[in-house]
Amino acid sequence: MSRAVVPTATIGDPVELYKLVTKDIPKASSGNVVVRLTLRPVNPTDSLVIQWGVWAGHDLDKLVVGSEGTGVVYELGEGVTNFKKGQRVIPLIFGRYYPEGYGLWRDYVEIPAKDCVAVPDDIPDEFAAQFFINPWALYQMLKLLNIPKGEYLIQGAAASVLGRQVITLAKHWGIKTINIVRRDSHIQELKDIGADYVLNSETEDIPAKVDEITGGKKAYGALDPVLGDMTKILFASVRNGGQVLAYGALSGNDVKLDVKDLMRGVDLKFFLVNDLGHDLAKREETSKEIFELMRQKVLEPLSGKKFPLEEFQEAMIEGNKPGRGGKVFLESYDH
Repeated sequence: MSRAVVPTATIGDPVELYKLVTKDIPKASSGNVVVRLTLRPVNPTDSLVIQWGVWAGHDLDKLVVGSEGTGVVYELGEGVTNFKKGQRVIPLIFGRYYPEGYGLWRDYVEIPAKDCVAVPDDIPDEFAAQFFINPWALYQMLKLLNIPKGEYLIQGAAASVLGRQVITLAKHWGIKTINIVRRDSHIQELKDIGADYVLNSETEDIPAKVDEITGGKKAYGALDPVLGDMTKILFASVRNGGQVLAYGALSGNDVKLDVKDLMRGVDLKFFLVNDLGHDLAKREETSKEIFELMRQKVLEPLSGKKFPLEEFQEAMIEGNKPGRGGKVFLESYDH
């Protein structure tokens, strides 16, 4: 049998709504593989699907939580020749996660072979498991913002796992960063990994400091995982015609803006990560680039506590703790 974490309703507190059930182990149909999952991170999006009402109206019997993970090939369907049993892979299910609720907090998943990425031998499971939501997403976001070398990127929640990787990738690409935190304890540790400036939103006037840092030019673009007051701060901190890319909602679903910044042509878009399923050659190229950035430690996912799959509630509580450090995982190497 295959265990799976599923919601019992689509509105409410995810920690209380999710439960562990058993399902049949799927069979690999033609062109597909069955992957036995071994390690899965606990991502904010695994709660946001409920908090945002994304799955409202969906058939509860078909929903499984878990936006990414890694595992080994358990069974090959007819015609699959590019993988072998026992090979480590990353199942790219994100394109089906929001619309279908097809997640990876389970023991076994069936997936088209074309939607699996082979994990190189020198990439640890902890990196492979969080390959998509953070490294892949931030790689795409920085490409979209297209910030010239020497210009500034400003970001909220900079001490997060993704925020730290934004700092190191931006530095690698010659982009300067202004990073917003809420605790002074994060300031030096972010500077140690390459942050140019770290500002505390609890004690500093961020837009004024940005004007001071940039000589009035402001930041070229911004990343916003918070919304609420943070969006207003970032809008006031980017150049005329600049863009703020939102990719999360840590403070809730509401956004605050100042009309003066809209008049300056500042633009807000919400970013949803693209698994490039429409362009497999580009997907392969992007995967190779990200694995190489991991090898160079430009992208070095921060790993934290691990919990057995059945302790998913404790893992979610741990993952929601502010300043917890590395990514929390659900593991099941013995199933």
